[in-house]
Amino acid sequence: MHVEKKQFHTDAWPEVYASRQTRMILRWPAVAVEEHELRVKSENGDTAMEKVLCLAVARDGVKGIIPLPETGIEADRKFVARARLVQFLGQEVPFVVVGIDADAETFTGSRKQALEILSRETWASLKPGVVKTAIARRPVHRRLDDGSVKPLGFIVDLDGVEALLPVWELSHGWVDEVQDFVQPGDVFDVRVLAVDRESNRVTVSVKELVPNPWPGAVKRYVPGGYYAGTVTGVARYGIFVCLEPGVDALCRHMKGEIPRKGDLVLAVVTEVTPRDESGQVRGRVLRVLRRGS
Repeated sequence: MHVEKKQFHTDAWPEVYASRQTRMILRWPAVAVEEHELRVKSENGDTAMEKVLCLAVARDGVKGIIPLPETGIEADRKFVARARLVQFLGQEVPFVVVGIDADAETFTGSRKQALEILSRETWASLKPGVVKTAIARRPVHRRLDDGSVKPLGFIVDLDGVEALLPVWELSHGWVDEVQDFVQPGDVFDVRVLAVDRESNRVTVSVKELVPNPWPGAVKRYVPGGYYAGTVTGVARYGIFVCLEPGVDALCRHMKGEIPRKGDLVLAVVTEVTPRDESGQVRGRVLRVLRRGS
């Protein structure tokens, strides 16, 4: 059957039609999270019109929607699903076109199908040591018994394969919050550390691609020396002061004035302990030189 295509005054529609016919993967920015009336099939095979959460993508005046079941995101609750979809806003999302509404000048896409295509190619190339380009997706935390939240790392996308970037693989130095180093949508290189195909688990590292400041740091800092550094974290057991990228001194709390994260402080080094590939610097904060913004 011949279907006449509607003519559109834009360069985006030809690639939309190409994706529909050949399953070519497109990558467009996510611009909105919306609800649309769509025909949904129930478990018994019946269909009905229902409101469905959708991720909207757009380019050159052309808009498409990716219904929640086609986003590849699983969530039992609507508010959780919406929160996860919102994290994609402003990011480029891979999808294949699965339907076109010429009269409404919109189309329907599937990120889930695009990820299935991409992941097959990615899994074939994944092995420890290789460097891949990653897209940061969302932070991962664990809630402790005392109610506090412990950062575990960041979930990153390696062309259709999700991988964990652990917090300890972000930097050679102290990491207080993963968002200080990575934000959703950031694109950067990572080195693959481990691949478990049976459980679909991949672990990656940024730290492995950054020069290690140790053990040379033990020669740059001496006990009794005074150094200026920036506070990168404040804990009950001490204050972390960044002396240089990847080298943080754990300092005792000072009396009276309490430094805040981001403050420039003066610290005296009291101990430097070298290890093979890392080390530890201890010290004491003397005073705040300048408050952080």
